[in-house]
Amino acid sequence: MSSYYGGNYWRARWASWQDARAGRRAQANARWGGLKLPGDRGPVLWLQGGAAHDELRLGVELCRAISEKRRDLRMILTFEAEDSSLFPASTAGIDRLGYGFGPCAHPEALRATLDRLHPLRYLGLGRIPSPALAKLLRAEKRPALSMATLPAAGAQDVLWEAVYPRSQEQYRQWQRLSLGTVVQKPVDFLTLVTVAQVEPNFRSLILGSQGDALFWVRGLSPSDWAPWQEAWRASPLRARGLLFLEGEGAPAALPTLSAWQRELQPVGSILRVDEARWHPALAAAVDAVHLQNTTGAALWQIFAGGRPLSRCPECSWDLPAEPESQPVTLNNPPSVLAHWQTLLADPIAAREEADAYRRFFWQQRRLAGERLPEFLQRVFDW
Repeated sequence: MSSYYGGNYWRARWASWQDARAGRRAQANARWGGLKLPGDRGPVLWLQGGAAHDELRLGVELCRAISEKRRDLRMILTFEAEDSSLFPASTAGIDRLGYGFGPCAHPEALRATLDRLHPLRYLGLGRIPSPALAKLLRAEKRPALSMATLPAAGAQDVLWEAVYPRSQEQYRQWQRLSLGTVVQKPVDFLTLVTVAQVEPNFRSLILGSQGDALFWVRGLSPSDWAPWQEAWRASPLRARGLLFLEGEGAPAALPTLSAWQRELQPVGSILRVDEARWHPALAAAVDAVHLQNTTGAALWQIFAGGRPLSRCPECSWDLPAEPESQPVTLNNPPSVLAHWQTLLADPIAAREEADAYRRFFWQQRRLAGERLPEFLQRVFDW
């Protein structure tokens, strides 16, 4: 599918022509500002996202909260790639919300978009306005907000009302621009929509009394699968439970969790985690998690589940604050499996580490819960 959203005129026209030929007329029209607003009247908030699931999920949940605070406000959430896990199911019950593909970054498309929307405010999700859009917003004296992103080229040309960094590094970089109180202290509102309390029955459903251990590895690249399968086959842990692997480039022969029919799995099996909806159950049930790579929403889910953690040297995170417990760094599957054996042999130490992550999650969730009313009051005062 064509996905060009840059500022090159001819590339954007070519992308729209391809979309139109393939029957994707809504995407073709939206790329040049042909957006459809929900409802007949009321001021408009334009939320612009890209293709990242976390930012689009954040946008949906913000719209849900806003719709309860401000009844007259119409909201339009635009994106650059469809996310079937979010749309349309997650938007149910949100009044005055429209969503769909957004415009490209060419000034002609952006001009048409602003003429269509006349937005009261612009809110960037994981992004700031492109330089061309920033210029247009400033010319029309339209204030902008941004959430969960680093500053980029043109950031100082935007008429900022507020910036909400998600992490310490984002906050530090915004502070360097000397925007004063416009930059809020870091907070991650995704903690508010993390499934925080899960019945721990997944273990008994999938393993029963056959074994006593479940493990989860997240963020594999295509070259990681074979070493993990080989290490698991050689490990004594194989006789004790199940291994869940998640990432890109999985072997087609591996059974998937989405195809699981609620029957007990043979001890020693490897299952591929192919849908994010399994994250809450896994985070509540496994004995340990190893991170090759991860995203914000999945990481908060793991923290909420309270599991011992390890990560590879290349895996880093940037959070609103640092947890009191830091995961051990391990660079290959055999070392991770040996670490898991140590954890199983010392359940008290494993629980202390897990509890520290769980406390950290609840601290950050409380902080986000305290900060959300300020954001909603800002929306109410517009």
